[in-house]
Amino acid sequence: MAVPARALEPAESENSARGGPGKVRTPGPTSRAFWLIAYGLTISAILLRLPTLYETVRRQLQNSDMADKVPDKSMEALAVNVGLLLAVFLSMLLLAVFYSLAAVVERHVLTMRRRVGRERGFGLGFVVALLCTFPVHLVSSALDVSSPKTTGWYYLYVLLVAAIAPVLFRTHWAGLGQRKIITTYAFAVGLAGLSLAI
Repeated sequence: MAVPARALEPAESENSARGGPGKVRTPGPTSRAFWLIAYGLTISAILLRLPTLYETVRRQLQNSDMADKVPDKSMEALAVNVGLLLAVFLSMLLLAVFYSLAAVVERHVLTMRRRVGRERGFGLGFVVALLCTFPVHLVSSALDVSSPKTTGWYYLYVLLVAAIAPVLFRTHWAGLGQRKIITTYAFAVGLAGLSLAI
């Protein structure tokens, strides 16, 4: 007489579908919420710089040849405000493109992750992108610097971010070949270099 096959219990079926009980899930790419928070923080830091940027643009306009062609002070203020508005929109657009590109690079190349909580985490691309944008604009706002690109410390800082950020994920280097580590550093430097355009 044939022995009937034992039906799987619901708990067993669920565990089988999940790959077995006790399986540890590795964190996926940086969540969209983290990227949106980073984007909001960086835009806020850019907006904090507007008073300094306004005075800088107004001073440059007064010292230029265009000052004599705009005798009306209200028209001068309007021109400065429109210029700053366009600059902010351009910065928002460039930042969105940069963060989107960083997310793609992180998903396919910079695949190292750090866990936050049980299943969430952030990746190397997120760390490089955030450190190369938000602190720069925040410090520029605090120090009343119109453009961080006027000092060599800014470029040194970006280079240090690209060099140090991968070290924060050194626990994930086990089993990686030298070629993979070099590729990681190369993309980290390239991603940090792209932040100079923002």
